[in-house]
Amino acid sequence: MNRTTSPKTARRGAFVAALGLAATMTLTGATTTSAAPEESRAKPAPAPVVSKTLSEGDTSLPFAIKADDNRRFVYRKLTVQPGATGGWHTHAGEQVAVIKSGVLTRYDKDCKPHVYRAGDALVEPAEPTDVHIGINEGKKPLVLYVVDLLPQGAPVATPAANPGCADLPN
Repeated sequence: MNRTTSPKTARRGAFVAALGLAATMTLTGATTTSAAPEESRAKPAPAPVVSKTLSEGDTSLPFAIKADDNRRFVYRKLTVQPGATGGWHTHAGEQVAVIKSGVLTRYDKDCKPHVYRAGDALVEPAEPTDVHIGINEGKKPLVLYVVDLLPQGAPVATPAANPGCADLPN
């Protein structure tokens, strides 16, 4: 039997079929968009060289770095809480430091304060007689980046006695 359908019935049938297809695709997790080629989903290649300045500072104080033997370089980030200190000490190798944030007050055997703020740099000499102490006398943590240029096997610091600065910690 030849059956003819009205345009209204044909549209209704197409709508029902499309609705059924959409429901089936939703239940099975299928998608109607075509998959992108693998290359377009890949992450971009990293830059060949990336440089990020962690901290920088300036100094007007003279300094010299001496190295007659092999040296070990140690790069450190130090965070010193308010009121904290590293104690009296000396260095067997030079130490280059840049203050990132906060305030460092350094006292040496003359017991006078030398204040360094964010953006300042200093070089600690490799000198067994250069006894000193660094104290965070500020109200915020002190952050500094340090490079130690150490003779092989030497520690970053050697503890020392208070040289007679009565008002400073031992």
